[in-house]
Amino acid sequence: MKVDVYGHKQRYERWKEEVVKTGEEGLTKKNSDILIKYTFDMEVGANVSKSSQRGPRQPARLNNLRQRMAQIMRMLQERGINDITKKDKDSMKKLEKILTKMWSDMQNGNIKTKNGGAYKSVDTYQKVFKAFWNWFIKINKKEDVVLPNICEDWGVRKEEPKFVALSKSDLDKIVPYFTLDEQTIILFLFDSIIRAPTELMSLKVENITEKKGEVWVNVPDEVSKTFGRNFNLVFSGNAIEEYIKRNKLEPQDHLFQFSPPLLNKKLQQVCKQVFGDKLSEGGDYYKNITLYDFRHSGAIHFRPLVKNVDKLRHRGGWTNLKMINYYTKFLNMTGQIEKEDLLVEEDKSKLEQEMNLMKKEFEAMQKQMAQIRRKTLEDTAGKITGKKVKITPKG
Repeated sequence: MKVDVYGHKQRYERWKEEVVKTGEEGLTKKNSDILIKYTFDMEVGANVSKSSQRGPRQPARLNNLRQRMAQIMRMLQERGINDITKKDKDSMKKLEKILTKMWSDMQNGNIKTKNGGAYKSVDTYQKVFKAFWNWFIKINKKEDVVLPNICEDWGVRKEEPKFVALSKSDLDKIVPYFTLDEQTIILFLFDSIIRAPTELMSLKVENITEKKGEVWVNVPDEVSKTFGRNFNLVFSGNAIEEYIKRNKLEPQDHLFQFSPPLLNKKLQQVCKQVFGDKLSEGGDYYKNITLYDFRHSGAIHFRPLVKNVDKLRHRGGWTNLKMINYYTKFLNMTGQIEKEDLLVEEDKSKLEQEMNLMKKEFEAMQKQMAQIRRKTLEDTAGKITGKKVKITPKG
């Protein structure tokens, strides 16, 4: 069972209880009512558009949807849209015009966040509204009301992902600042490239096994965000075994029990002390590191070292190579192709010719050996019988 590290389910249930009584804070009744209806539909997987994933949404996703959608609605209210559900042509055109301008202003920094900073993921807000609008089109279609797709022309510049990229040597620099248990967590995260904290905190001791002298990790389907998987630990296996013994853990115990926010805070303090205000190769400052950055960093470390990138894809639980490219940003990659990793056509042709020649030489040698054996048998039989013997080869 996946551990709800951040209490998403509890937060969502508390929101449901409050919002039914008082409505969404800061929204007009019309906007609040449609937000609640949309969120409750997503909770059970009702009226989902054809292009979206089927089935109910999990509490973490529901919290994200309702919070972002509420923020969009508040921004629209500031621009005169107090009822997003108005269906007349003039209202639709006004809404589309305001939204298009709003995305542009968010992208260019003309609209700031509550903290006064620039919005980093405007495309994410667009996706959230598109999902809402597709749902709104669908529920109206059931009432024979056809609404325009006001989102089809949208598109903003997608920001390059920024994260903290730790090399193996960087990792070695910060590890001594932590306790033995904390060191084990850090090494395990870098080695396993597991999702933190969700998958990490959901693992149990029984998910750690030993095979032929190596320590293996089993991430069950019910724990993984995508699919279950098995993989070996490259350099943290001994540390994990010692950690289990040191803490006297039983098979049904959770492997790790700690506070992710507290460890994140300590990570940031250590990286600030070790690296100062230096930028990492991932584009973000070392001092902004979180547990999740070890997933990026481990992927960058292993990608040039593995000959089969599908093994890395499986290890990280990615469904396609696109996500590996997102995580590694091609860091540490070169254009070099090793001969042992790839046989070009010329090599293949030469190899085939050599194999054919060896085959012919082997067949000729077999015939020669057969002739020698036959001659030996004929001579032996002739001496015994006193007559000339002729042995006819079969075939």
